[in-house]
Amino acid sequence: MDAASSSSPLPSLNPQQVVALGEQIAEHAAHLDAATHRLLADLRAFDSAGGWSTQGARTCAEWLSWRLGWSGNRAREHVRVAQRLGELPLIDLALRRGELSYCKVRALTRVATPENEALLVETARYSTGTQLELICRQYGMVQRGQAQPPSPEADADRRRISKRELDDGMVGIHLTLHPEEAAMVWEALTTVAREREGRFCRIDAALQIAQGVLRGDRPERSPTEVVITVAAEVLDGSRSSAVPVAAIMSDGTCVSSETARRLACDAGIVEVHEDVHGTPLSVGRKTRSIPPAIQRALARRDPTCRFPGCCNRVFVEGHHIEHWAHGGETSLRNLVRLCDLHHRHVHEYGYRVTLDAQQRPRFFDPKGVPIPEVPPPCSTAGLGADAIRRLNQPLEITPATNAPLWDGRPVNYDWVIDDLVRADRRS
Repeated sequence: MDAASSSSPLPSLNPQQVVALGEQIAEHAAHLDAATHRLLADLRAFDSAGGWSTQGARTCAEWLSWRLGWSGNRAREHVRVAQRLGELPLIDLALRRGELSYCKVRALTRVATPENEALLVETARYSTGTQLELICRQYGMVQRGQAQPPSPEADADRRRISKRELDDGMVGIHLTLHPEEAAMVWEALTTVAREREGRFCRIDAALQIAQGVLRGDRPERSPTEVVITVAAEVLDGSRSSAVPVAAIMSDGTCVSSETARRLACDAGIVEVHEDVHGTPLSVGRKTRSIPPAIQRALARRDPTCRFPGCCNRVFVEGHHIEHWAHGGETSLRNLVRLCDLHHRHVHEYGYRVTLDAQQRPRFFDPKGVPIPEVPPPCSTAGLGADAIRRLNQPLEITPATNAPLWDGRPVNYDWVIDDLVRADRRS
């Protein structure tokens, strides 16, 4: 039996059922948006009370990432929207009733003020989500231009570069420049790409430029130093190359055995011997500073800050669990890596850390309460769809609650932005 015949057939729906299903989806979405309002209201109160700091979190967004499993961007955006809704009662009311989606509210809170929110809410009702995103983006550009004339300081804040790991294992590098600067960079990439032998590729041109800068006046040397943890049998080929992950770079990136062998073709190799549990061997003598050999072993064991919920990989430092001044030795049995913030928590804020029998750090707050490595499981199940509907019952949500009022005609964005700007001037 082939895969197609063994799979479950999709249910056959008549046109009326399809329409009804679409209306049901719209009603579900309105209920979820109303429930999201309650979440944001609670989040605003929790953030204002500093509830996240009791767990040693750096920010409320960091606590959300640890406790709810959200990405950093989602956590920060929810905190921002929650705080803005406290200043915008009309937008807050529309979300509470499920009349505007969270996505629309998120866009509105970037540009709304108490003076213009009524007009923005009306604009949102007559716009699709995509149209409103574009309106708010263009309106925000006008607002920034009027509120803050061009200046070196403002331009410096707008120019930025970021790196993000993508779902497919690739890495995206995003560069934001002034138009003339972007044109110059693009022309440079185009020029180098044309000079290269073979196919025209601006990506290869960018790599060639980067390697030229790193090599400097020594074209024969390796362009950079990359630290990779890789087993000896991977390099000599005795382990099967079919293993998908065979080596780990210093920033936690996993690479295949073939990639490790390629990077090791022209590289120095430092051997680190580990026991059967994968723990690097340590140097057991006392010293005030952590020797380089132990630093490497500590970085191998603790690639990030070990405080629960913290994933910092930069500005981390070794911490003596029993201070050397009190007789503590400088060995892996007495060391743990912490970021500067959580190092201060342990030394100055009354937090405490120990190592258990398996050499895993255990943290305690100033009252001696253990801080769990991961959030404890909930004692009760989360709210189901029926429970959310019961809580939303006074709102009288129907499939028409969040229906856009757009009439299907093309949007004249210039007119919309002009109306918003005129309203700003009147206010």
